[in-house]
Amino acid sequence: MKLPFFIARRYFFSRKNTAAVNIITGISVVGYAVGAFALVVLLSALNGFERLIFKSYENYYPDIKIQPASGKVLAFDSVQLDKIKNIQGVFSAAPVIEENAIVQYNDNQVVCLIKGVGNEWPKTVRTDSMLVAGTPLLFNKTNTPFAWMAEGLVYKLGLNSTSNAINIMVPRRDNVGVAQLDMNEDQIGVSAVIRAGEEMDNKLVVVPFSWAESIFEREGYATAVEVATRLGTDNKEVVQSIKNLMGDQVVIYNRYEQNRAVYKMFNTEKWVSFSLMAFVLLLISFNLVGSLSMLVLEKKKDIALLNHIGMRLRAIQGIFFREGLMVSIVGTGIGLSLGVMLVLLQQKFGFITTQSTMAAVYPVALKSADLLLITGLSSGLGISSAIYPALKSVHSI
Repeated sequence: MKLPFFIARRYFFSRKNTAAVNIITGISVVGYAVGAFALVVLLSALNGFERLIFKSYENYYPDIKIQPASGKVLAFDSVQLDKIKNIQGVFSAAPVIEENAIVQYNDNQVVCLIKGVGNEWPKTVRTDSMLVAGTPLLFNKTNTPFAWMAEGLVYKLGLNSTSNAINIMVPRRDNVGVAQLDMNEDQIGVSAVIRAGEEMDNKLVVVPFSWAESIFEREGYATAVEVATRLGTDNKEVVQSIKNLMGDQVVIYNRYEQNRAVYKMFNTEKWVSFSLMAFVLLLISFNLVGSLSMLVLEKKKDIALLNHIGMRLRAIQGIFFREGLMVSIVGTGIGLSLGVMLVLLQQKFGFITTQSTMAAVYPVALKSADLLLITGLSSGLGISSAIYPALKSVHSI
């Protein structure tokens, strides 16, 4: 064992608990432990909520979405659809029509998003996971069309049963002004209530593609094509293949790009929270600088003695540098251990609950990248805090 490390360890585990320097050093250890613990718990909680919320987004949003580069619609036929389906890695592809409309039930009216989907669409998204109530069918045995309605929209309209019919009204496409609007209007029954994520929960109505084509006067057109890829497929290669097939007339979005604003919001919240806790650790590091500086003053005689017996100045500086590292490493290790233990216990037993209807158990998720980031931050602050007292330690000789 090298002598500087041995002396630093003796200073760190000194039994002179009544000395002010030992008390301050202990406070520094506790500070690093509390900071690391808080960061683990905070980032794990944010990861848990992110995973919970985006799970509902993954149910509704496809792996890849193809939209027109200009205008609202693109001409689409079965030949193009088959070419997309034949691309390696594509599991299914479904054209959709998405347009705003007015939905009415009794005296209640709400502007909503009508989404016309075909038989392939349930293969491109997780419709079973979206179902809240009812039976998810678009046509019954007599070929009568039915709609699926988002849960929030059901509450807005006061729909008390999935057997009720709603009235859909949209402006005709040949209207030339707003003074006299002619409307296309049709009724459709509701067969199921779905939950498609917070963004869509108050406005989505899913209807059969052919019914949407008729009421929106969009025969032979689609506003988008939604694509599901096979498990283990590199979506970037699929996107490039679609670009090669369809050219510049379309733009293609992956799931992240379809929800870019939401992803950015979560990332911003996570980094802001991390920055605030990093600032707290920075303040704790000043405490470490103070405790090491006091240790240098207390050990003046030891420093002079070590110098007289021939220890190099760099080795003397190394004693106090290692002392600072030990404080940050031990404190961070304690905090990480306690934080990981709490998160794992929460994942297994769920003893902390929320008041939200979304989840009874407070969601948490550990990420190894977060643990490495916390360790790196604490170590970096510990090294930075130890440099100045270590350099000043030999000035008193």
